[in-house]
Amino acid sequence: MNLVKLSKYFIFISFLIIATSCETTDVEEKVIKPEPVPKIIYTPEVEETVEENDEIVEYFKGVELFLNKSVNDLILKYGKVDFSKIESVYEFHRYNTDNCRIFIQNRSVDKTIINITIYNYKKNLFIETYSKDLCTDI
Repeated sequence: MNLVKLSKYFIFISFLIIATSCETTDVEEKVIKPEPVPKIIYTPEVEETVEENDEIVEYFKGVELFLNKSVNDLILKYGKVDFSKIESVYEFHRYNTDNCRIFIQNRSVDKTIINITIYNYKKNLFIETYSKDLCTDI
């Protein structure tokens, strides 16, 4: 009798194992994932290209006189800067001309210009005062 009872439990447990194992082994369908499409996060605005001529090259004459003055006055006279980086203590701005770059550094608190650097990147030369002759390929 004990053997019959034991065989009934064995058959019952075997049936449960077979039934549950068939249930959990589902045939997986292959899912074809689409290729990721690159997402455009930033699209810069189209920049208007301005041809360099004598008028524009002469335009920055006297820029070094703005030292210890407000950067807002400089922007009112020479227009929007080509590049700006604003940090907690200082702000950095850049104007591009024919062969020169004019770097302006000012305090963020009172917008006072503390440094103006004029750099001819073709000749690798720092210039004290802006001049047309040093910033063109003459």
